[in-house]
Amino acid sequence: MSISGLIRAGDLKKGDQLAEEDGFLWDVAEIFEATETEVTVRLCSDFSNFKEHWTKKPGGKPGGVIKTFSPDDLLWGIPAGHADKQEG
Repeated sequence: MSISGLIRAGDLKKGDQLAEEDGFLWDVAEIFEATETEVTVRLCSDFSNFKEHWTKKPGGKPGGVIKTFSPDDLLWGIPAGHADKQEG
């Protein structure tokens, strides 16, 4: 059983994980703004080779990338709290 699937951008929550085409996962670290027309989030990955993508950059400043979606965009991902519930 797989719990990954499509997540509507308007339903994103802190802790959700979004997948790139190759399966690399990004954590939704923060929801900056959610309106009727846009959802702006900070995505981070502490597994990235790029320090700018880490949750905190060296020196303690927030890292990651800022991404804006339409609330109706469908994104591949794993809802928060479900990553540890997959059957093995």
